[in-house]
Amino acid sequence: MATIKEISQKAGVSMATVSRVLNKDKTLAVSDGVRNQIFAIAHELGYVPVKLRHLSVSEGITIGVADWHVLRRESTNQKLADLTKMAERDCRYPVRFIRLFYGQDAEVDGVIALGYFTEDETAYLLRQSCALIFVGSNRKDYLFDQIRIDHESGVREMVRSMTEEQGVRTVGYLGGIYEDAQVRIGEKRMRFFESLLKEKGLYRPEQFLVGECTAESGYGLLKGAIEAGQLPEGLLIGSDEVAEGALRALSEAGLAPGRDLSVTVYKDIETRLFATSSCDTIRIYTDFMWENMLRCLLERVEQKRQETITMIFPSRYVRAK
Repeated sequence: MATIKEISQKAGVSMATVSRVLNKDKTLAVSDGVRNQIFAIAHELGYVPVKLRHLSVSEGITIGVADWHVLRRESTNQKLADLTKMAERDCRYPVRFIRLFYGQDAEVDGVIALGYFTEDETAYLLRQSCALIFVGSNRKDYLFDQIRIDHESGVREMVRSMTEEQGVRTVGYLGGIYEDAQVRIGEKRMRFFESLLKEKGLYRPEQFLVGECTAESGYGLLKGAIEAGQLPEGLLIGSDEVAEGALRALSEAGLAPGRDLSVTVYKDIETRLFATSSCDTIRIYTDFMWENMLRCLLERVEQKRQETITMIFPSRYVRAK
């Protein structure tokens, strides 16, 4: 394992500075650039902070979840409850999960990072804990544990099933874009779906309904399409929240998924607890993936492994029963 001396030599700062930075001494006057550099070098060399080395897992650990690239700040991450149950089932000690918000430091023993992150954001995550796993990231290196997700496979299978098995002739999209100063959620999946339909000669701009990432927006957009007679035979809905409103609009119009049109809901981080059993789904984060992610992260927290691991999981198109 690397030492404070090795890190200080590579960073070009004193051993005292390295020690105080790695121990998160907030009274130390040092630039963010130097602070981030020290954490990055420590991770690269495999240094494990004293706190983590002496961590008594029997007393319980806290895992931070960085989900601001896949979930709006004001939304509830329902998956945290599921992760807690998984940990209770598989771990010998208590595990608590909390949401992280960029720029706000937290006392955590490990970090789950969901989505694409900039280098500045990665530096922030490393400051929280060196036990870090990226899920659904676009990282091309092997510096961190990663779970990569083939987001495209499930969508391709859905389009194939709709057009070749279900007899669907027109395919549309209903979704929302959420944007603030830091993130833009919802656009990547929409753009890929648009390019796929163009590739197959199925794209119709009037059947791409895009508003906000809310149930109200989903309801209003689909109600308008129904009234205008522009409802496609097949529909991909971009999120749980939008789907909640869309299904209400279909019900009010006397239309049912599976009977009157083919409806698929894109399921990633679940923010709503409502029934979508009548709809097909594209499953991004399966329970099997979450279980493997949790196991990998706990190996890091418990210092059972220093080598990095990368796993790849496909998205799944699942027909309603």
